[in-house]
Amino acid sequence: MGIATISNLWTPAIWIQGMRERQATFPSVLNSGVAISNVIFDGIAAGAGVSANVPFFLDISDQSDAPAVENTAPSIQGVTSGLQIAPILNRETANHVTALAAQTSGSDPVGEFVNVLAERRLKQRNATLIALLRGAFAGLGASGATAAVDDMRLDAFDETGLDATSSQTMGADLFITGKALLGELADTLRNGALIAHPNVIASLERADKDSFKDGVQSGLDFTVRTYRGVPVFSSSLLVRAGTTNGYVYETYLLSQGIVAKGEKPQVGGTPANPAIDVASLNYNPSVDLNNERIYDRTRFLMHLNGLKWTGTPSGQSATNAELATAASWDLAYSTADRVGAVCIKTNA
Repeated sequence: MGIATISNLWTPAIWIQGMRERQATFPSVLNSGVAISNVIFDGIAAGAGVSANVPFFLDISDQSDAPAVENTAPSIQGVTSGLQIAPILNRETANHVTALAAQTSGSDPVGEFVNVLAERRLKQRNATLIALLRGAFAGLGASGATAAVDDMRLDAFDETGLDATSSQTMGADLFITGKALLGELADTLRNGALIAHPNVIASLERADKDSFKDGVQSGLDFTVRTYRGVPVFSSSLLVRAGTTNGYVYETYLLSQGIVAKGEKPQVGGTPANPAIDVASLNYNPSVDLNNERIYDRTRFLMHLNGLKWTGTPSGQSATNAELATAASWDLAYSTADRVGAVCIKTNA
């Protein structure tokens, strides 16, 4: 097969559609039951500003009924609204195509390019989701750190991880205790997710291997391993060094439908007619350098249920580091257990 250069294959609409389709089907917590997307969120992402108001009605399911009394009107119970504030994020990446895959050969070179670019973008979004969770829980903070949903965090660690005890290692007991924090929402974990560092998953497997099931279909577009019925995903980002020694790991239990995501549709450009848009996919050959580049720019919304973004980005949208700052988040819901997420911090 000959060299498959981008200049011979570049059709913006095909590339954009292909990346969107592949990004939606890769095994990822963002493609699990945890995340929901719809045209409303897409519309918010396409709007102006660095954040957006998301109104909601406070949960009335805990209101009590009363015995009916003849010829007596029932007491009126109010329905109160609230306001979530979601960050809107701009991201961009430039890929040096000759280094990436300029000589890819095969029956579907466009598919090869699209797979690499879509998987890269999905990994970047996964990193953004982890930043959101860290901000909500003070995931990078010390034991007892204040955060919007710190009531839903278990601090089973210290800063001297090399001498970790069994109670500071992820196991069935910590999982069950964390799950119990969700109350009635624990039932939705079967369509949610457990996301943890590979080392933590290994510790959990050593402690409770019979509770893992391989190749279980969980109503997703892909098969995924489960632990006690909860789909399992891994991320090597979920660790930091202890301030003295060893490591501190974060594990998150996420209920169904608690992450909103929306996307401003991308437009595509050619070398002769580049697309100038915050959400664009452009190809640009550099004759003097004898290489090719793809510029991938996106604008999207990603938001954790029940929270209010209060941060002030230093640029035109929040960075992952700013999203991971606990002081930039407040709780919008009446109680933290309604958010539907738990953080368990361990040394192993």
